[in-house]
Amino acid sequence: MAAESEEGADVFDSMDGRFQARLKGLRTMTKSFAGTAGPIEATTNYAILEAKFDLKVLDRLHEPSFVAIERSTASGPSYMVYEVFNVAPMHFQMLGVSASVPQQIREEFLDRVSESWGGSDETWIDISAVPTGYKMAIDRGRPQFERSRLIPLYGSRAHVLSDMAVKEFLCVKDGLKIGDVSGLKIGLEVDPEALIRYHIGIFGFTGVGKSNLTANLLRKLMERDPSLRVCIIDVSGEYPVHLADKLSFGRLYSTEDYGEDVRILAQSQVVPETLEARLNDQGWLVGMLQGLKAQGRIKVVDLSETMTTWTLQKVYEVLSSIAEDKKTGYLAAEHCLDELRKHFMSKGIPRRTELLNLSREDVEFIIGQLNDLKGKMHEKSGALKDIEEAVEIITTLTSEKAEPSTDHRRPEDVAKDLLSGEDRLFIVYAPDPDEARSFVARFLGRLLYLKKVYGYRQKVLVVLDEAQEFAPGDARGPYEDSSKAVEALLRQGRKYRAFALISTQRVARLNTNALQQLHSYFVSTLPRSYDRMVIAESFSLDYSVLEKTSQLSTGEWLFVSYKATRQKNVPVFIRAENNEDAVYEFIRTSNAT
Repeated sequence: MAAESEEGADVFDSMDGRFQARLKGLRTMTKSFAGTAGPIEATTNYAILEAKFDLKVLDRLHEPSFVAIERSTASGPSYMVYEVFNVAPMHFQMLGVSASVPQQIREEFLDRVSESWGGSDETWIDISAVPTGYKMAIDRGRPQFERSRLIPLYGSRAHVLSDMAVKEFLCVKDGLKIGDVSGLKIGLEVDPEALIRYHIGIFGFTGVGKSNLTANLLRKLMERDPSLRVCIIDVSGEYPVHLADKLSFGRLYSTEDYGEDVRILAQSQVVPETLEARLNDQGWLVGMLQGLKAQGRIKVVDLSETMTTWTLQKVYEVLSSIAEDKKTGYLAAEHCLDELRKHFMSKGIPRRTELLNLSREDVEFIIGQLNDLKGKMHEKSGALKDIEEAVEIITTLTSEKAEPSTDHRRPEDVAKDLLSGEDRLFIVYAPDPDEARSFVARFLGRLLYLKKVYGYRQKVLVVLDEAQEFAPGDARGPYEDSSKAVEALLRQGRKYRAFALISTQRVARLNTNALQQLHSYFVSTLPRSYDRMVIAESFSLDYSVLEKTSQLSTGEWLFVSYKATRQKNVPVFIRAENNEDAVYEFIRTSNAT
């Protein structure tokens, strides 16, 4: 097979003929880690290429690269695509240098080695690369890719893929650009529908830019699809700033009631230091929040545990309890239950409908049936007190005084507002973890219920910042309800156009069932090796590639997707756009400054 055929000239980057490499070997590397959740083992199969030493080649391969290793097949010539994860300059004379060699001789060896780089046949470059699982053929000068389990043959020549070939390999035509491919002059374009439909994960330690990436991604998705609605559960107070330009068609909810003075609310929000340094006017945030408050776009979340969440099902449960316990009057309770069920089934009203949402006629029907039941109960019956309490609660609940406030919204109200209103961006600021979990459990429960029962078709993306607070691996006590709600969203949401983006700095603490539902994910620096091992095991990702994330700078990410890229499950390093640029431009040109 010709090293650089005319047909494939645009497919390969020969670096002016400097890159000359062959397959030297195939290796297997296994790493294990004993964590608190049990041992994890990751195995990497990789190829070793030997390339002629050249400084330009060495520098180029320190950037993320894809190589194509020649592989003849019965159907014609092809190439196996590998991704480089390590390069090492090698010198023959260094192989014999060890601590047992006297220092003076070692010094002589090192001097000779230092002087001969690039000018001696004793130097070369070892290139380590992992298989992507794809085979490439060249048809009329264009690369064609398909899945393959073939392995290359020892001695086969290798070539670096050009920018054009990598773009054909990874990018979706007319897709959404999510960043620039590191080391290349191309943007990574993905399928935005597939990206959100199969859920997204963002993993990285504090300070790597998770909220910056999340906000930039949300902005792009909302601009690409005007029908998409987004609800962010913000525990740190970052997103009113990160998405300040989008709140003009959104709402800001807070579990804290700041009253009419928004200055304290403004003080609770995080303004990145780099953005703050670019601004001349530090009062823009107060001005923006005052404008939102005047427009009625700032609401208070009411998490009080009241009876306002009574549903038809709750009424049915009270009557069923009397009937099942065989208390005095249980036959009358069974009859009352049957009458209520027949009445509401005939009207097509679901059993989980809140009493507040029933018509006055239907509420009076319930109270009338319960009062009739009271008349049939013996005055010493233990069930009589239950019925009297139910009548009192329902009467109080459905009185005119129980009408919900437009400025104070329950989690259930927020879910309905998101689906039925015109606003597209909801930010829920919930700084207290327990209150945040309570909100998530109730909000997600109602969101899925409304979509299942009432058929709301709007696409909704729910963003969970610091997701380990809502769906930890050991979900007991205060974590149980929110964890179940998050897992239900990830498992069932796609059927009802309800999707999730979860962000966390502690992957190992996340609910494993939730983690495995993510089909696209961004990974940046994770100092704890156990977190990296969890990702490698959960997503069948080569640990050697994942380990390179420890070298990433702020704004750099490893992106992998089973659905959104042109070829599936191929790791690619990208640099995301800086979200602060869009925020700064908005502040600079708006009336807030």
